[in-house]
Parts: sequence; structure tokens; C-alpha cells
Amino acid sequence: MSPSDGEQRASLIVGSELRELPRVSAWVHDWAESQRLPARLAQHLDLCSTEVVTNIMSYACGDGAQHILLRLGWQGEDVALEVEDEGSEFDPRQVPEPAPATSLQDARIGGWGIPIVRRFSDGLRYRHQDGRNCLTLLFRASAP
Repeated sequence: MSPSDGEQRASLIVGSELRELPRVSAWVHDWAESQRLPARLAQHLDLCSTEVVTNIMSYACGDGAQHILLRLGWQGEDVALEVEDEGSEFDPRQVPEPAPATSLQDARIGGWGIPIVRRFSDGLRYRHQDGRNCLTLLFRASAP
């Protein structure tokens, strides 16, 4: 799999309201279709973008509205999803994996977004620059 002749990079700016999530999903699917990505990869991109953006909206925005910038593009043979926000510095790579529940009563509700992103992406990069969190998720386009 390699970039198609269509638009190889795309960007989207959304507000910090949860009602923006369908717009993010539609944008991801439109780009994936323009790049002729396999349906499974498009689903992984959608799931991970939704998790990351939801976490930003729920935890990083506080009481103030902010904008979240998303970019999709190719980095070599990988698809890169870049997400930038103005929230407090937060490196999701430093979050420990939640302990598995030993019973249904002990099962934790919530806190599974970052493990989901780790599971369905092939790499995470993070930097904090100019007061912005910059998270890049990588997806192998050639993955089975």
C-alpha cells in the first residue's frame, strides 16, 4: 500500500464540543477512501481519532473552549494521524496500562481510551511544543 494520486495530506480543525465527533469520523473516512485504504485500517483510524479527540475534549479543555487540529497523511509507507491541542502538557505514552480486573465487580469503568489507542495503532510519538500537545499515531498501511 502506498499513497494514491489523490490528496495525500488533509487537515481539520474542530472545537472542543463532543458534537464535533461525527465530523471527525466523516473526515477520517473520507480521507481513507480517497487513499484507497483497507476498511480495517480506516476503522482503526476512526476509533483512535475518536478516542484521542474525546479525551482531549473531556480532560484537556477544562472550562475554556479550544481548537483541536488533526492532520492525516503519509510518512513513508505509514499513515500518520497528528493531533494537536492547547491543553495542559500530557504525554499518553507515560500512562500505565490498567490492571486487569479479577472479577466483574472489580472491573473498572473508563480509563480504556489510551490502551485502545495503543492496541489499534502501530506507534505513538509525543512532543510538547509552543504550549501545544502534539501526538502522532502511526498505522502500517501494509499491516494484515
